[in-house]
Amino acid sequence: MWYEGQQHQWDEQPDKKTQKFFEENENIVPDFTSVDDPSVLAESKDDENWVIDNTQLPWIKVGIDVPWEDIYEEANHLLYTSCYTMHRPNSSGWMSLCVHGMSTVHTNVPEDYGLEDQAEYDLSDWTDIAKFTPKTKQWLMDEVRYSPFSRVRFMAVLPGGWLAQHRDRDKTIGVGATNVAINNPDGCKLVMGGWGTLPYTPGSMFKLNTGYEHAVWNRSKEPRIHMILDGDQSPYFKQKVNEGYAQMLGA
Repeated sequence: MWYEGQQHQWDEQPDKKTQKFFEENENIVPDFTSVDDPSVLAESKDDENWVIDNTQLPWIKVGIDVPWEDIYEEANHLLYTSCYTMHRPNSSGWMSLCVHGMSTVHTNVPEDYGLEDQAEYDLSDWTDIAKFTPKTKQWLMDEVRYSPFSRVRFMAVLPGGWLAQHRDRDKTIGVGATNVAINNPDGCKLVMGGWGTLPYTPGSMFKLNTGYEHAVWNRSKEPRIHMILDGDQSPYFKQKVNEGYAQMLGA
């Protein structure tokens, strides 16, 4: 058995609204030039923050190597041994675990715990779970290089699990959190309204524009494990985002 001690029911179909969202959006072929003009690339070269703050693209691929097999071994073992916590309502089989944050199980924003936004920085550090993820921690410090990190989470969607369509913010200008596919089994998709399915492969990293409506549905037989990275991006990381942006617009 791949997961011990699971007491929650999760192998159910999404609600009809979420299923309809997938039917209408998962096969769309995106046209990135419909919202961002390639001519603005000159501005992005002069200002390292321009893309992150101003793009309306739904996602940007970030060219940082991810040792996904090593990370998957650590993350999946923690899932198997019941270390993850259930994450947020309006979902089924969605689980989370903080490697860096306010605590291992405080996987939401500070507001959800009656705290000020700044608590995400003031109270965050490597959690007790990080001692069980040495390869993941080393990769984060050596290759991702946020300065500092705030929340860094493993996010698992169990077989048959789903996350209803939602937006994480009101605006569609600028990109937000970084999402890293540790594995991404066939049959599991993250779909954005009007844009289609994100082209995840194991070890791929994307900046997401979570102002667009999006949903997840794991129609495979194995857990999907990703990471979500929050914190202050270094100039090195911003450069990688800008390079990915230029490639997407054909520069």
